[in-house]
Amino acid sequence: MTVTPTPTPTPMMTPEAIHALIERQARAWERADLDAIPADFAPDGWLISPGGRWQGPAAIRAAAAGFFAVARDVRVTITRVILHGETGAVEWTWSETRLPQGTRHTADDAVIFVLRGSQIIYWREYFDTAAMDRDSHAPHL
Repeated sequence: MTVTPTPTPTPMMTPEAIHALIERQARAWERADLDAIPADFAPDGWLISPGGRWQGPAAIRAAAAGFFAVARDVRVTITRVILHGETGAVEWTWSETRLPQGTRHTADDAVIFVLRGSQIIYWREYFDTAAMDRDSHAPHL
């Protein structure tokens, strides 16, 4: 008789560790850190925003590089985090300076995310694209 081993479940992150992951993501965007931004994503993880859909760290890194070609000086203020197991929501205020005109844009942003162990498998951002596009025609992430 052959016994198939039961896969060991990936341990769930503590609420403190999840808060640290969210903080790490916010600061990585502020630093325009193209290595840190995709580092928390699983190999099959998704980043979805009004600007597109990217799967996997390499695609997410490339999307972030494209964003930073037209925007600088990102500031993120986390206002609320709601957790339910490995699913959660983040509310934050995002601001950026658009290039080449140098105009400042701010939007309230909501993120729904799902984790597998310590990695992001789903990160979907919702924000008012009209607010971000006022006085600018630069693409947004």
